[in-house]
Amino acid sequence: MSDVKVMRLRYAGACACGAELAKGERAAYDREAKRVLCLPCHEGATAEDSPPDAAPPPHPPVESAADAPVLDVGIAGAGALREYERRKAKVDAARAERSGLWRAMNSFFYPDGRQSTHAWKVGAAGEERVAQALTALVDAGQGYALHDRRVPGKRSNIDHLFVGASGVLVIDAKRYKNAEVTVERTGGLFSPVVETLKVSGRRKNDLVDAVHKQCDVVRHALATTPDHADVAVIPALCFVDATLPFREKNRRVKGVRLCGPKGLASLAAAGPLDDERRFAVAMALSSALPSMS
Repeated sequence: MSDVKVMRLRYAGACACGAELAKGERAAYDREAKRVLCLPCHEGATAEDSPPDAAPPPHPPVESAADAPVLDVGIAGAGALREYERRKAKVDAARAERSGLWRAMNSFFYPDGRQSTHAWKVGAAGEERVAQALTALVDAGQGYALHDRRVPGKRSNIDHLFVGASGVLVIDAKRYKNAEVTVERTGGLFSPVVETLKVSGRRKNDLVDAVHKQCDVVRHALATTPDHADVAVIPALCFVDATLPFREKNRRVKGVRLCGPKGLASLAAAGPLDDERRFAVAMALSSALPSMS
C-alpha cells in the first residue's frame, strides 16, 4: 500500500466509498494519493495486502459525523480587533462634536486617535501573522493550534496555544516593527544573575511576567484533567517584525523562549506526545479555555 497514516482529520472530507468524514473523526490518510479513507475501507485494503492465512483485523466502530469531536480553534486577533473597534468608535464619537476642518486634519494625522488605540490594531495584525505560522504547523501534522482563548474570570485573553510533541506552547504575540530585542544579564559569581528583557533599549520584563501568568492559567486547566496534568507548559514570546538575539542562549529570559513566527516549529517539534495525545490535550484546553470569538 501507499504511505497511509491513521489520524484525526483536521478537515472534513469524503471517502471513495461515499462516506462523509467529519473534521476530528479518526480516518486514514493516504499521503501518496492525497486522499482520505474511512476506517472500514482502510482495514479492508490492509487485509488485502496481508498474507492469505493472516487473520482479518478487527473492524473498529466508526464515529458518526454528529458524534465526532470538533475542536474550537478560535479566531486569531479577534479580541484585539474588537477592543480596537470599541476604542475607535469612542474616538469617532468625540470627533463628531468638533468642526469639519478639525475632524479632517485630525483624521489625517491621527487616523486611529490615540497611540494606545492604534496599538490594538497593530496587535491584531501581529496575532494573525503568528496564526499563519501555526496553521502551517497544523497542516504539517505537528500539532493543534488554539487562538484567542478566554482567561476564566477575567477580561484578558491568551493569544495562542499550540499543542505539539513537546507540550503546550503558550504564545504571546508582540509586534514591534524594526525593533531590536535583547536580553541583558547582570550579577553572577557572588550575586544572583538578573535577566532583563529589552525592546529597543526599553525594559520589558512585564511581557515576561504576563506570559508566566498565562502559563499558570494553562497549568490549572490541565490539572483539572488528571490525564493531562503531566503535560509540559512552555512560555514563549513571539516577536513579529523585530530583530532577535543571534545567539541561542540569549533567546531565553527567565524561562521564556523568544522567537519569531518561523521559530515556533523548533519549540514544538521534539517530545513525548503523539498525535492522539496532542488532540486530546487540545480538546481539553478548548473546553477549559473557550475562544473569545
